[in-house]
Amino acid sequence: MQKRWLNCLRRFSPFARRYKVIFKQSLRWLVTMAICSYAAVMLGWFVAYLLVGDGFWLLAMVNAFAIYLFVPLLLLLPMLFLSALIRRSETWIAILIVILIGFGAFGGDLMPPVTVANADVDAPALTVMTYNVLYTNTDATPIAASVLQADPDLVAFQELTPLLARQLEREIGERYPHRTPVNAARCAAEVAVWSRYPLQVEDVDPDFLCRVCSILLDFDGRAVRVVSVHGWPFTGLDRESIERSFKWRQKQIELIIDMVDDQPEPLILLGDLNATPSHEVYHTLSVRLTDAFREAGWGLGHTWPTTGGKFKGIPYPSRLVRIDHIFHSAHWWSEIAWVGEWDGYSDHYPVVARLRLRDS
Repeated sequence: MQKRWLNCLRRFSPFARRYKVIFKQSLRWLVTMAICSYAAVMLGWFVAYLLVGDGFWLLAMVNAFAIYLFVPLLLLLPMLFLSALIRRSETWIAILIVILIGFGAFGGDLMPPVTVANADVDAPALTVMTYNVLYTNTDATPIAASVLQADPDLVAFQELTPLLARQLEREIGERYPHRTPVNAARCAAEVAVWSRYPLQVEDVDPDFLCRVCSILLDFDGRAVRVVSVHGWPFTGLDRESIERSFKWRQKQIELIIDMVDDQPEPLILLGDLNATPSHEVYHTLSVRLTDAFREAGWGLGHTWPTTGGKFKGIPYPSRLVRIDHIFHSAHWWSEIAWVGEWDGYSDHYPVVARLRLRDS
């Protein structure tokens, strides 16, 4: 009986080896096609991103979460160590293309901060914080704790309600005695600046009163311009609402740039822009100003949302994107930048940066 089984195995072993070879070749072909197709999709997105930007509503939404297009790359990289794939040059080329696209789009966020050349560590320092506190919040105590933990010299609030302003005045008013006035008659929630240093409020376009605040800060005898911004939010996920949101946000930023472009003072522009580093609003600012977090922070620095949830039944994690930013003019350099502590309620993390003047 044993000899009969051995004879059967010998008879069918050539067929088994043949099918094994066919299976390996088919698997190799399928994996190669999958990798090359993925690289083609990524290359197509990158070209569209460079040429179209936010010009097409669906692409604009994809751009917001573009970093997650590179998640499959984490699964593909181990395949390079499989001998069956290493022999195929097209696989190497495809993965290399995706890696280069990733570094081109997000490499700056993944690199450690670089020491600023000729930086004067004894130059006057100003620590600033941008903080969207969420208009539905009714308890200022955790907000105050988050501010005190970061200990900034200046806080730019967004979605600050009159109720929260009164509560915060009791909590941290002595530490920040210089504050922009509350426009309760016109704004249910607004942007505001609270500071240890004296400030002078400047006029802004009445249409943007609740979303833009411009001040001149007396920073130890030197005038510094600070602009707190709350970028126009998304009002819906249909095509018309998305296109309108991107259009109004871009117009808002362009008006702000027109407002500050010819001003001689050192500038700090900070706030919840409702725009990621992949969006045109960000690029409009970054060609003129420096992103403090990209200069002196490390990591993705995602600030929204603070908790995970479900969208149409699909779960999503917290901290998906970075939409809260601190920009500064060439008068400053960023010594350090970081994401602040969550207050347990707001849907945004605050962002903090310590800036130093290049010349005093």
